[in-house]
Amino acid sequence: MKKKNKKYAEIMSEADKAVGRKEVVSLLKKAAMIKSESEENLAA
Repeated sequence: MKKKNKKYAEIMSEADKAVGRKEVVSLLKKAAMIKSESEENLAA
């Protein structure tokens, strides 16, 4: 779980520094996938 939270934080940091719109959107999608996986693990 901590690995996923760390990875999520890293991706969000990259998205904050990203320049292009497509780059930001792809990073936000990755972050959303990680967030949903971690929430699924909590619910199960």
